[in-house]
Amino acid sequence: MTADKQSKAYGVLIFFVVILLLGSQFGLQHMFKQSSAELSSFQQSLARDRNQLNSRMSLSERYDAFQARANEHAGADRQFPVNGAELFRALNSVMQSYNIEFFNNSTTAGVQPGAPFILQISFSGRYYNLMKALAAIRESGFIMRIEEINLSADGDETVSGTMSIRSIAAQA
Repeated sequence: MTADKQSKAYGVLIFFVVILLLGSQFGLQHMFKQSSAELSSFQQSLARDRNQLNSRMSLSERYDAFQARANEHAGADRQFPVNGAELFRALNSVMQSYNIEFFNNSTTAGVQPGAPFILQISFSGRYYNLMKALAAIRESGFIMRIEEINLSADGDETVSGTMSIRSIAAQA
């Protein structure tokens, strides 16, 4: 091989090495940009997931605090009524304070202590007063459950209806 051919061969070899190096540099830059974009996307996803987790943890912590407070107060100031008449008197005083007409349609006479009973109540009055009265019933101090409530609009923001309230007669 002559010196001229040898220098041409080295030139071609150097040319291919330079092309190979440029190609590998371009490929590495492309992979780096792609990796950077994926990393950025992953970091954004991670930040979004962290925010969701923090939000859910905050909700969970608030729920736990609420449950702790509810457990502290559970039963502390609540009791079962002696009979349906006592429960009706307490509910009626609440309803009257909100101008709701309130009638007992059932009898609970003869209910044994510890036995469940149901009051069938009829009522009529302004809708918003009724909603306030239902919220205020929670403060009556008696353990009870509204099982059913039926409303019908009478016009001009007035309603009438019936409700069933279940409780248990207190033990003697």
